[in-house]
Amino acid sequence: MTGHAEFRRRARAWLAGNVPADGLPDPDTDHGFRAHREWERRLFDAGYSGLSWPVEYGGRGGDVLHEAIFAEEYERAAAPVRITRPAQRFLGPTLIHYGSAEQRRRWLPAMLRADDIWCQGFSEPDAGSDLAGLRTRARWDGTGFVVDGQKTWTTYGRFADRMFTLVRTGEPGGRHRGLSALVIDLRSPGVRVRPVRQLHGQTGFAEVFLDSVAVPAENLVGPRDEGWRVALTLLSFERGPDAGAPERTARRLAALAGDVLAADAAPGTVRELGDRYARLAALRAYVHRRVGSRLCGEPVGAQSSLVKLFSARLDADIVRLGVEVFGDERLAEGTPEFLDYWHSRAGSIYGGTAEIQRTVVADRILGLPR
Repeated sequence: MTGHAEFRRRARAWLAGNVPADGLPDPDTDHGFRAHREWERRLFDAGYSGLSWPVEYGGRGGDVLHEAIFAEEYERAAAPVRITRPAQRFLGPTLIHYGSAEQRRRWLPAMLRADDIWCQGFSEPDAGSDLAGLRTRARWDGTGFVVDGQKTWTTYGRFADRMFTLVRTGEPGGRHRGLSALVIDLRSPGVRVRPVRQLHGQTGFAEVFLDSVAVPAENLVGPRDEGWRVALTLLSFERGPDAGAPERTARRLAALAGDVLAADAAPGTVRELGDRYARLAALRAYVHRRVGSRLCGEPVGAQSSLVKLFSARLDADIVRLGVEVFGDERLAEGTPEFLDYWHSRAGSIYGGTAEIQRTVVADRILGLPR
């Protein structure tokens, strides 16, 4: 990998010359997903996937700062949403941390190039945000696991080839005991994927039903019955510092600011706008601080919950200000504001609800009594 300044220059130039001018079709459609898959392969071939992953597993051997630089430049270029985002941000890093050498060789290169699409199977219909309350079971039959249960709100589940999931393998003996992490081939007999139609009419989410699905022993990630540690590591990566998040928020805020100022808004509205800009500056500074900590070898840890809380609340408040100023006409079905509005509300739920994040902060950072 080149030095960081040179890498930023090259990445910015490549994006300027390659990002589709008219964007790509919605990845929640069949043709849109195919287009995004081809885009991911272009990124891989150009050297912009797995930037901090080991070279032997298809990565580029850089560091987290290379990743952060590219995330910033990618969002500033308004490039397409990445369908490998779950794989690159938290599924792959978890496999690098806990997977065997054979699992890494088998799964990681195809994951980076989007030859295999991965999804995360954590949420269940009756568990809500209580991950430890999952009911999907995997029994050992002497040679492998047999899985029965259901997962829901599975991002890209309709298109995925493999699912990284948490199942119950041991006898109940405590909420966090007896859980294991498995990788399930979604083309296996007994797997049924049912798309979930969203507000914009597309079906990228899915429910996944598992009926006596055979999973080989070599698909166990980490020690059997100790999947809770694996899950916590995955969640820390998922909620960790995303250097692209402040840039995405900045683009949304700049669009709103242009409309507000053009409308000659009241001073109170301009003050509210200033509040959002101040919070954006704080978010950017904190994300940079966390990236710096990771560069120095500090684990992601519970600090990731602060990033998730702050970012989700700021995005929701930006959209809410636009609705307050311009009214419901900005929320006509199919408009960008319509999608931003509902996505910002979902931000307080996906990846762990705001209540869960506050509990993590209170318990693991502030040390408050339960």
